[in-house]
Amino acid sequence: MSYKRSTLMQERMEQNRKIILQSARDLIAQGGFKDAQIQAIAERAGVSSGLVYRYFENKSQVLIEVLSDAITHEIGILFSIAKSELDPVQKLDKAVTTFVKRAMNRPQLAYSLMFEPVDPELEHERFRSKERIKQSITQILDEGKQQGVFHFRDLNTAAQCVVATMTYVVVEPLNPSQEVDFDEEYRDNFVQQISEFCVKAIQVV
Repeated sequence: MSYKRSTLMQERMEQNRKIILQSARDLIAQGGFKDAQIQAIAERAGVSSGLVYRYFENKSQVLIEVLSDAITHEIGILFSIAKSELDPVQKLDKAVTTFVKRAMNRPQLAYSLMFEPVDPELEHERFRSKERIKQSITQILDEGKQQGVFHFRDLNTAAQCVVATMTYVVVEPLNPSQEVDFDEEYRDNFVQQISEFCVKAIQVV
């Protein structure tokens, strides 16, 4: 009986944690990190601020976990592409287009997670996230070089350049202050140009 009670308590705690994180993510997607205050997170989750503090020491810890969870999901997609049966050129094209399209589908969330000014602790988590993205791109580029379809001097530098392109290039269209209204045609052309740039920069011709 004690074991069952303990299991139910653990499940309830996990559920509370998930609700808090989802509420924080929803607020970020609507108005950025500035809107994801502890009180607002608690109200959206239907819990007290005190309960939020039972799971997280402060707002930064909540936001770091939201960022980590979001990036982990994106990295899973990128590694799935890297391990697919596509050839290296197709893999790089798909990795870049998929990442950028997904960012543009949730502009406010993507902008906040990648660019919105944050405290040093959260900025450090951003750096770690980009390193993890780079690992998936490195795998694709290494395979391409071994097959003779990619050429570059240094694998790490080439991967950094690709990641920098596929992330920072979207800062302008995603920036809420720019009020860019991109329709499907604009988005598709924008994404295609980014992908072509990345592939042609290292492709053997």
